[in-house]
Amino acid sequence: LVVSSAHPGEGKTTITSNLAIALAEVSQRVLLIDGDLRRPRVHEVFELPNDVGFADLLRDPESTRDGATSAAIHTTPIPGLSVLPSGRCHVAATNLLYSRHLPELLERFATEFDMILIDAPPMINIPDARVLGRMTDGVILVVRANKTTRDAAQAVRRRLHEDGTPLLGTILNDWDPHASSGGYYGRYGKYGSYEKYYNG
Repeated sequence: LVVSSAHPGEGKTTITSNLAIALAEVSQRVLLIDGDLRRPRVHEVFELPNDVGFADLLRDPESTRDGATSAAIHTTPIPGLSVLPSGRCHVAATNLLYSRHLPELLERFATEFDMILIDAPPMINIPDARVLGRMTDGVILVVRANKTTRDAAQAVRRRLHEDGTPLLGTILNDWDPHASSGGYYGRYGKYGSYEKYYNG
C-alpha cells in the first residue's frame, strides 16, 4: 500500500510509521519503505542510517538477486517490523521510480513480508506517489484537520481515478473532537467519562 497526502505537513510519515508498528504488533511481517526520495524522514523516525536504501536498489541492476537487499533493509526493535530507508538520491527521483527493477523488487518483497507500506511524497505537485500507486494494491490518503482543503482531497481522488489506482481509504489526522461544533462527538464530549478516557 502507498500512503500519501495532498500537500507536505499533513502527517503522512507519522501515520505510516504508526500504522506499520500497529500491523507488526498483530504478528504481521511488515516492510516500511521510504519512497519519499526527495525529503526522506523514515530513517529519522526509527533512528536508522540512510547511506544505502530504496534509491540504491532501484539503480542497481543486480538488486533482485538473492541477498542483494539485505544490506539495505534494517530490522527494528519492534518484532516483525523492517524498514527500507530511502538511501541517497543523486538523480531525478521520479526517473528512478520508472526503473524496471521496481516491479521486480516489490514482487520479491511480497514473498518475504505480509504487508508492504510505502511512505510516498505528497501528490499535488509531485508525480511519485502516482507512479508508485500504479504498482501496488492501492493508496491511503492522509488528510489533516483544519489544513487539507476539500479541493485538494478531491484533486487527489480525481488523479487516482484517472490512473485506475484504488483509493482504499482516508485517515483524518490531528482532529480534535473537543473543537467539533456539533454532531455526535460534539455532544458526547461533555461527559466526564469521555474526558477522562480521551485525556488519558
